[in-house]
Amino acid sequence: MIHSKLAGGLCLVGLVVSVASAQGTEIHSNALKPGAPAPALTFSHLLQVPEGTRVDWPALRGKVVVMEFWATWCAPCIGEIPVLNALAASVDPKKVQFLSVDDEDPAVVEAFLKKKSISGWIGIDTTGALYERYGVIARPTTMVFDPEGRVVSTTARPEEMKGEQLTALADGKAVTLGGDADPKMKAVMDAAMSQAISEQTGGQAGPSSALFEILLSRTDNKDSSGGRPHVMWLGPGKLEITNASALVLLEQGAGIASTRIVSEGKLPETQYNLHVDAPNTDAKELARSIELAIGSGAGLHIEHQTATREAYVLKVAPGAKDHLIQSSSQGISFFDPKTQTLRYINASLDQVASAIEKAVGMPVVNETALTGRVTLDLKVDPKDISSLSEALEKDLGLTLMRAERPIETVTISTIPPAKEPAPETTATTSQ
Repeated sequence: MIHSKLAGGLCLVGLVVSVASAQGTEIHSNALKPGAPAPALTFSHLLQVPEGTRVDWPALRGKVVVMEFWATWCAPCIGEIPVLNALAASVDPKKVQFLSVDDEDPAVVEAFLKKKSISGWIGIDTTGALYERYGVIARPTTMVFDPEGRVVSTTARPEEMKGEQLTALADGKAVTLGGDADPKMKAVMDAAMSQAISEQTGGQAGPSSALFEILLSRTDNKDSSGGRPHVMWLGPGKLEITNASALVLLEQGAGIASTRIVSEGKLPETQYNLHVDAPNTDAKELARSIELAIGSGAGLHIEHQTATREAYVLKVAPGAKDHLIQSSSQGISFFDPKTQTLRYINASLDQVASAIEKAVGMPVVNETALTGRVTLDLKVDPKDISSLSEALEKDLGLTLMRAERPIETVTISTIPPAKEPAPETTATTSQ
């Protein structure tokens, strides 16, 4: 079913899209490996830390540290809060320290903590440098460090950890973190995440028994994200986007590249929430359905046209080594303009091309015919196509060349309001 429920709305004030996902196999160029020493800790603000306490590795020596990278707008992060709180309650605080790391405005975090409590200390780095230093791509990401400040795990999830494992680690014993997730903790986490999503989307998106569901609603913009759009991939066919314009929804939800969208006239400056729960639907069919929901709900006329134009073509480099992995799992890709990094997490070659297109600002066509997937963090200079192509060839065995290709573009315009029929008139004559 497709719902379009519109109630209230505010103007869009930012186009910064952040990514949250269930913790998985993300790889960053600075990704930490087990046994490596932890990078330095630097925070602009500290919350819930005893006065006069230093928060650095020398001061934390002798303690196991469970570090959670999160954000107040990230529903999966909020889902993990009760699990981490329960884990913290099961250990001796003299042996294990929980440290939540955020990069938002301290006032936003403090307001959030008045509604939802978090055990342990909270460190805020408003520059975002700590995320880069620790190689964090997606949120939530949980990392565990031993009493010597060495990496123990960057992949074990909180619902898989046990208090006795952390205690044994603190006592100097060899421990493999994780295992089967506690069903009770998993249920608590899922319920907390669903509640967070429901709150962010005005109560319109939550647990559902629907086999196919797309819900579009205007945002009331009362969450703590400051009106910025946020994208949350929650699994195949499961997507939550909050505080986004129709254009952002079309790009992030329907997969239409911004380089291929042409706007005719002024479009409404309205923010929407988009909830998608269609795990058994073909990706292309789902994209078309999402486009229909956005067009209908936002009152837009969306027209697809194809014409020959200049583009970049992604091909397999001659004699290139196969750098791909075979996986059926859904992936994501994006270009981070702040760090000029192409980020691929189990991404298909179409997604590889899509992120390059975002970086260079021109259509990129995938002509590799490869079916594998990519997990890679690649720093590039989008203005230097030659160096970009060299980086792609070195790390992925691909090459980028300029050519003319038939390119589909999407023209968007506002549907004018329907005119009310003129009132009926009755003609009379007199003699």
